[in-house]
Amino acid sequence: MWWEILPAAFITSLVTFVPQYATWYLNILVFGNPMRRDMSKEWDRNMFTRDSRIDGAPWKNRGLANIPDDDE
Repeated sequence: MWWEILPAAFITSLVTFVPQYATWYLNILVFGNPMRRDMSKEWDRNMFTRDSRIDGAPWKNRGLANIPDDDE
């Protein structure tokens, strides 16, 4: 009957959804933040370095309030 498909559908949905959530927690465990930054382009590396220098925590979005003003 129709309920015989439920175990296969459950396994298929687990195989589809578990890696997405496992990656989130694995990145927290390994890198200390839930998302990895793409460091393949020079622009992204520069922005990571800038955020590290300005705030000390490049994975937290602080906004313009955290950037110091130039005193001239």
